[in-house]
Amino acid sequence: MFFSPIKKETIPERVLSISQIVADKGPIDEKDLNNILIPPELNIAKNSYFGSVLDTAKELKLIDYNGENKIIFTGNKDNIKSLTSFRLFCNSMVFNDSSSDFYKVISCFLEADDKWLSYGSVTTSTEVIRLINAETGIPSLKLEKDVILGVRFWINFLGFGFFQEQAKIFLPNMYTALKDFMLLGNIEKDKEYSVEDFLNNLHHSSSVALKGARIKQTLNLAMSNALRLMHDNKEIELERHLDSEKTWHLFPNDEQKHPINVNHFACSVSSDLILQ
Repeated sequence: MFFSPIKKETIPERVLSISQIVADKGPIDEKDLNNILIPPELNIAKNSYFGSVLDTAKELKLIDYNGENKIIFTGNKDNIKSLTSFRLFCNSMVFNDSSSDFYKVISCFLEADDKWLSYGSVTTSTEVIRLINAETGIPSLKLEKDVILGVRFWINFLGFGFFQEQAKIFLPNMYTALKDFMLLGNIEKDKEYSVEDFLNNLHHSSSVALKGARIKQTLNLAMSNALRLMHDNKEIELERHLDSEKTWHLFPNDEQKHPINVNHFACSVSSDLILQ
């Protein structure tokens, strides 16, 4: 899923569920695990997503087979206590390979800014498929049948934005993901950072949202919306120092009152607040 072909059946809740089941009942036979995850009496269509979900949990190093070919839990149970802890764990793991299809597709979503809003449903738009194909090389048919449908659940879960349910339009705002990257990185409370130092002290997974940002000194719409929301919530303060050598640009938003040019962040957010 993250370091192998993207599968539409592998949604976050299923990966968390299979990991929790193995943590609770393992070592367990594959057949028994399959029957718990997908009870036969409820699987009317006889379609199984078990293999894809199993493989993804293995990718995340949460489960594996032991010497007796039984499935065991190999992760940290703190990482699967809840959807929140699982999301934080995933954000620390799934962007470790910038050459993976998952990394490239998420990056495409974030770098699109507001350009895709006029294309209608992301899951069916031929223009969106063409643009992702041109950027990633993933075949258009695979994008249409599996990739975009699979990524849709994860980009929302990981906290990079929201899908408008009926129109399937992607609204970029990585407020949740940014707070995860702050917590996973080296951002300190009550400390002032230049924009460059702030970005450098985020967890390395944040690179998925920063393609070309340091060269252009411009932050994309998803990151800009996140910073504006954190500013409104008084979690950080966006500042502009006139004597600073560098000025960074937020993506323009006419509805916001903050200046679109900044060069310093004053961070007043605590670790506890990030986790809420």
